[in-house]
Amino acid sequence: MQPPADLNDPLASIERHLVAVEQMLERQSITIARLQDELTEANRRAEWYHIQFSEIVRILGRDLRELRATMICSVVADGPISTQLIQLLLRQRPEDARELEIPVRGRQCRRGC
Repeated sequence: MQPPADLNDPLASIERHLVAVEQMLERQSITIARLQDELTEANRRAEWYHIQFSEIVRILGRDLRELRATMICSVVADGPISTQLIQLLLRQRPEDARELEIPVRGRQCRRGC
């Protein structure tokens, strides 16, 4: 225990407050470090999901092209086919191309990456 004279001593009071501030700063630093770790992990997961989604879209695009080719072959196998019908079957709409394009996302690195 501190003597009663120490309670009235301004320097002792300042020292106690400084110790309290130091402890609070240490707790805050630990909390910030934990949050940085969580953010880094969240960024890793987001990047993984982005890669998986990109791969799925690439596969769907490939499957769409194969489906068109199969459809054309089946129509041709049924008999004569006009040039206009082949062009119609091969035509890719502008929105198809946009859906298949995935912007390349650069890895955003923050502290702790």
